[in-house]
Amino acid sequence: MNKLKRFLLVDDSKATNFFNKTIIEKIACVEEIVMAENGHDALHHIQTGIVPEVIFLDINMPVMNGWEFMTQYQNLENKYKGSIIVLMLGTALNDEEKKKAEDILEIKEFQEKMLNTEAVKNILTKYF
Repeated sequence: MNKLKRFLLVDDSKATNFFNKTIIEKIACVEEIVMAENGHDALHHIQTGIVPEVIFLDINMPVMNGWEFMTQYQNLENKYKGSIIVLMLGTALNDEEKKKAEDILEIKEFQEKMLNTEAVKNILTKYF
């Protein structure tokens, strides 16, 4: 498989971003890993042309949380959305959050907050 161009990790925890980046780097499946600490910063990256193939998105963050990000993301011009697959990371969702996530077409699946190599490989196999 060819390397993908870019992943975007969106989480307010620097430790989580660092850990997930390390797991992704071990697989050597992507040329660049960009990190943002909230949805606002992630949107800024995307709107400046840093469009990732995969976004690993936390739900609970300051400034702009994952749900607010998704609302803004859906309103972006298509040139910024491309073929992005959005994966929600975090603790178990309650029933209301699950329903909300299921209604958002861009959210393809859920993963635990901390990635592992098997989960990343499964995502790559499934979507690329």
